Amino acid sequence: MDPVDAEEALTYAVSREMVAIYLVILVGILLRLVGPRIFFPISRFLAVERLLGTVFTVVGFVATFVGSVALLYKLVADAVARA
Repeated sequence: MDPVDAEEALTYAVSREMVAIYLVILVGILLRLVGPRIFFPISRFLAVERLLGTVFTVVGFVATFVGSVALLYKLVADAVARA
């Protein structure tokens, strides 16, 4: 296997496909952080707050998991293709 120089590694790390995967992971993390903190100023919407918080948290976990699997798959597939 040929050694990879720093410029090639950085170009690969910020390629369009990798940035899209990074964004999915980042959105997932942000949704997981925001989910439990959703609140409305009127307390009678507590059920809606909890429902939205739960939905945001679950979607955040799914997005983070899917993004992580996609990142791992892309890294392995590109390494095999390069070898």
